[in-house]
Amino acid sequence: MSVVSRTVAAIPVRTSVATWKAVADLLAPAGSAARGRLDAVTNIAAVLITAEYTRQAPIVVIPASGPRIRIRTAHGLDAAEAQAGEIPLAVSPCAEPGWIMSLPCGVDDIEEIRAALSRHPGIQARDVTDGITVGEPAEGAAAGGWSIDYEEMERP
Repeated sequence: MSVVSRTVAAIPVRTSVATWKAVADLLAPAGSAARGRLDAVTNIAAVLITAEYTRQAPIVVIPASGPRIRIRTAHGLDAAEAQAGEIPLAVSPCAEPGWIMSLPCGVDDIEEIRAALSRHPGIQARDVTDGITVGEPAEGAAAGGWSIDYEEMERP
């Protein structure tokens, strides 16, 4: 499976709502059905962007065909640099029906966000820590006692 990654400048370069609009611009053309679905979750996505969950873990889009898309946001001083390097996608991954999206969310907010997204089929929230385990350092693991489960990172 191939993956395409992008970084979108967020706060303070853009508001969280404007950041979500920039993400939506990457994924679907204005006026399309997919864009309507993305626009419908603007407020929910803006909350996740403001909390910087999208900096910690990517927004993942699995289109009906084509490569998986991962979008992260850059915040603070990194945002200005990221804006200069923003690259559009070659195609609109949400142009064809059948795409799904996974938004990262902190465990403290996940139940509320999942409830809000329940009215938006194909768009779900996942725990921002999925794929990261904390415990005793394994031989050769990072000194902080954490490791990354790369197979888990492939999940939507």
